[in-house]
Amino acid sequence: MPAFSLNDPNSQDFSTLAAVPDSASSLKKVGGFAGTGAEISAYDSTTQRLFVVSGGTSLQVLDLSNPSTPKLVQTLDVSAYGGSANSVAISNGLIAVAVEAAPRTNPGKVVFFDAQGKLQGAIAVGAVPDMLTFTPDGKKVLVANEGEPSSYNQPDSVDPVGSVSIIDLSHGVSAATATTAGFESFNALKSDLQGKGVRITGPNATVAQDLEPEYITVSADGKTAWVTLQENNAIALIDIATAKVTNILPLGLKDFSKGTPTVTTYEFNDRPLLGTTAPQTPAILAKPQPDKTFCWADFQGYFLRELRQMATLSLLRRPIAALMANPQT
Repeated sequence: MPAFSLNDPNSQDFSTLAAVPDSASSLKKVGGFAGTGAEISAYDSTTQRLFVVSGGTSLQVLDLSNPSTPKLVQTLDVSAYGGSANSVAISNGLIAVAVEAAPRTNPGKVVFFDAQGKLQGAIAVGAVPDMLTFTPDGKKVLVANEGEPSSYNQPDSVDPVGSVSIIDLSHGVSAATATTAGFESFNALKSDLQGKGVRITGPNATVAQDLEPEYITVSADGKTAWVTLQENNAIALIDIATAKVTNILPLGLKDFSKGTPTVTTYEFNDRPLLGTTAPQTPAILAKPQPDKTFCWADFQGYFLRELRQMATLSLLRRPIAALMANPQT
């Protein structure tokens, strides 16, 4: 598999990206920064700044204009909006930060900053916003609200529903609105989903409570989102315009109890020449029989036969000796 490299290693112009063979590619550390941790990061190419969340209430802003010596230029505090910053994304100089509430089972928020770190606004979303991403045109932000429970079957247990929030930024952050794509319409289909392979295991949990959106990818036209439901071994499809979950697809299982997989190779050494439809031997097999079935290709004991009056093909496995004895069948 080829790797990719900039023609000019010192350039920030990614239009010069070119494929190089594996033998010519390498990975080399050019710099580093020892901060308070790094879980999710997003890069703004205009300011050459990297925005980093580490699971706490602060957002580290690094200057990467010289990648060999990253510098901390700013720390943004989001503690006023919740208990922890879980994810960050950037589009056209607008930074979106997913912040879970305290307690985390309450609705979280998405907080917006500009590339210089100036607060632009915040909007409420679902419980435990774990990941967020912009649509390709930058007009919407989709947020995976994981909705993890505090516990099960305890007097103080809280199990919020999982959901995906869709934030419309068409008129700017100050006029932003959020709609929710939820899973409540699937509550009555719990048995059907389980029968198809969707894992729904939370004690006394509804489908909407048990599904936990984890990660989102958006189609190039910005119309469809695919959302991984990690704990449920499934993917949800969302129509972005209507904020509706249109389907939940199980990912299936691999059965490792049968031991290590093996591969059997079958060689076909007696194939006919390109363009021919009949074997060279035995000759009798190549003779058409009026209104009868006849063989027209020989592949190591497998024969394709044609039923002339119906113009259909079928695969027939019979010994050569049997066909020689009764070529009419």
